[in-house]
Amino acid sequence: MSDHPSRRSGVGVAVFDSGLRLHSHTADMHRLLGLPAEALAHGRDLTALLGELTAEPPMPPCFLNHTTPDGRLLRLVVEPLSDGGFSLAAADVTSVRAAAQALREARDTAEAGARAKARFLATMNHELRTPLNTVIGFAETLAYDAAQSGSPPDQQQTQEFALHIRDAGRRLLALIDDILDFVRIDSGSYELAADTIDVARLVQTAVRGVEDAAREGGLALSSRDETGAIRLSADERRLRRLLGHLLGNAIKFTTRGGAIAVVSRLDEAGDLCIEVRDNGIGMSPGDLKRVLQPFDQLDARHARRAGGAGIGLHLSRSIAEAHDGALRLQSAPGEGTTATLVLPRARLLEPSPSLKLAQETP
Repeated sequence: MSDHPSRRSGVGVAVFDSGLRLHSHTADMHRLLGLPAEALAHGRDLTALLGELTAEPPMPPCFLNHTTPDGRLLRLVVEPLSDGGFSLAAADVTSVRAAAQALREARDTAEAGARAKARFLATMNHELRTPLNTVIGFAETLAYDAAQSGSPPDQQQTQEFALHIRDAGRRLLALIDDILDFVRIDSGSYELAADTIDVARLVQTAVRGVEDAAREGGLALSSRDETGAIRLSADERRLRRLLGHLLGNAIKFTTRGGAIAVVSRLDEAGDLCIEVRDNGIGMSPGDLKRVLQPFDQLDARHARRAGGAGIGLHLSRSIAEAHDGALRLQSAPGEGTTATLVLPRARLLEPSPSLKLAQETP
């Protein structure tokens, strides 16, 4: 038979007589099957041929799949003919399998996204209601005490309740800011301010903001600046929030007695690196990929205890990338995590004259 281009379409046919001996076949059948040409010599036994394609050759008529040495998937069909013989049809269904696999992966991705969003909504319900209930509860208590008590309310208790209301309000405000930024990033309308920032002061402010939480968690908190009074052109408010998220995660996932350190330095390329190091529970390589995705949280039970909406690290990475930088995570289970904010050298400014003078003064 001629080797017509149509015979290379991924379909081949071989015909066997009533004695199961090969009578004829399309020219490229042996290539399709992944066998040498002599494997389809005239008179070849059908059962012996099937034995080369499958460990347990079935008796015709039959249907079976065969994977060739080069990884292609074939669908083989053996059917009887009217003259008592048999036909063997082979079709290359590799592309069909790949398409089916792609569909399965797309379905799995969509389902994972739907589950993550469902978890996010459930978490948001909790995260919004908890501080709101605090605000409402303490406010109602103050109002009730004022109405029922014949004497002025206890000043210390009033101050304590007021602080609870303030803290709950700040939590709500930070959460709303995160949600709004998430929406802005998703819609492509994310704009940065161009503030002049003292790096050491930026880090000190971020560390002071979590000192109480670290103390309550029984954690040692420290910071070290190795930049030499570097200033930076960036969005100060958003960088404070980024560092707040990194420090908040370090506190959440470091057990009592642990330590957290913030180190500011310049790398070999002259880029600014702000590292938040902890010796907490750490993460596996698979977890490192997941935590940067929106809505995702590592352990539902731990996340529920620790709090958070599951978008902090995603937002942090987006803020870093909006500054032409990056957020890098290094971790191992039981060995802690180092989160590094990298900002490019192009954003660094020369120290002010007063800072230079202070540095040069012995």
